Amino acid sequence: MGHSVDTPNPLKIAIIGAGPAGLSAAHFLMQRGIRATVFEANDRIGGKSFSILNGDNLNEMGTCYTTRSHTMIKGWMKDNGITLKRLGVALYDGEPVVNYVKHGPGAPLPFQVLRFIRKAAILRKGIKQRPDDPEIMKEASLSTIEWVRALNIPKIERAMHRIQTTQGYGYVDKATIGQTVQWCDLQYVLSGVLNDLHMPEQGWTTFWQRFARSFDVRLGTPVLGIDRSGPKPVIYTRDGEHVFDAVLSTIPMQLFTSIAKATELEQRVAESIAWQTYTTTLLASNDWFTGHQVIGYSRASKDSSLQGAILGGRAEGESADLGGRLYVTGQFSESLTPEELREILHADAAHLGFTINNVILQKSWQYFPQYKPDAVAHGLFGDLLRVQGHNSTWFSGSTFSHELVSSVVGRSEIVVRDMTAALSGQQKPVSADA
Repeated sequence: MGHSVDTPNPLKIAIIGAGPAGLSAAHFLMQRGIRATVFEANDRIGGKSFSILNGDNLNEMGTCYTTRSHTMIKGWMKDNGITLKRLGVALYDGEPVVNYVKHGPGAPLPFQVLRFIRKAAILRKGIKQRPDDPEIMKEASLSTIEWVRALNIPKIERAMHRIQTTQGYGYVDKATIGQTVQWCDLQYVLSGVLNDLHMPEQGWTTFWQRFARSFDVRLGTPVLGIDRSGPKPVIYTRDGEHVFDAVLSTIPMQLFTSIAKATELEQRVAESIAWQTYTTTLLASNDWFTGHQVIGYSRASKDSSLQGAILGGRAEGESADLGGRLYVTGQFSESLTPEELREILHADAAHLGFTINNVILQKSWQYFPQYKPDAVAHGLFGDLLRVQGHNSTWFSGSTFSHELVSSVVGRSEIVVRDMTAALSGQQKPVSADA
């Protein structure tokens, strides 16, 4: 869990949300001798990590993989007795992912990968150092597909179907490249193309439970309001009012602005985000794929008009009681009702040539905070920096990083560093990191 300093720090910090962002922030604060209070509205921790046990089968309905970028998290897992198992064979349109990507036109794959990585790194650096530069803002607001096609790297366009859209990180014709390059680095590209992905054998939920054992987490305690008009922020819950030196919010900005009197900047950030909805379904079938663990479909990933189509599936064991072999599917589900999703699920299964015996569990997530292109073009990345630290409030979570746990944890580490420095008078309360 890391080492705390010997003398407890008197600072009182409130963290809103006990997902990966909030729990990792609590860890980083504890390393500095600060024991934060974490408020969680739900009766469980882990955010979008949601593991369920069906007989001998552990099914992940939310967070599932670690990538090559998850170095710190893998260390934490080892410290907490969590073992990792490499994901089995993954096929895309019936062939290994790397082959699907290689079959794209243009220059050899290594050349295209290096071109993407180099150009992405330049844009990422520009966003970090010059977020208000008109040329940077203009480039960052392009869709992923527009940017990739301008670079003439069609094999990477194919890779993006698998590592962006199929993984639930937005359609490539809608997600901006400015947001994509924040998380899609060489390690992630290699993880996706080479299928170098691992899953915790004991489950993500078990990991977070073990990781947070020594934290002060208040489950089932939604924050009902925040008063930041006085010298110190006051948080209101059903238990009463609690005074803190600072607040670190990891919940969606739209939710934060509903419980706190938002500044103009906070409101602008909230309005710049279009949250997507992603649905995972645990189903039973006896005639879907066998012989490999994961399958993906370019048809659903390439065409954003096919809202609700099956992006892919993962084999998750077998249960006679539940109706056969178990699989977890993924669907983009914005504006679709559970009934409509099930109807599309069955129709898509018929199109793909398999039968669904039983829909066991359907879980819809507020997932992937997609940055609006117009907001990116008008300075959203600068706003994400400027909003930090005002009214003794800092922000982390996927809005400020990405849904990848490694991205969320990395952002929380930076925010905790900046917050504690500002509170100790070492710097102004605005981060210079992007």
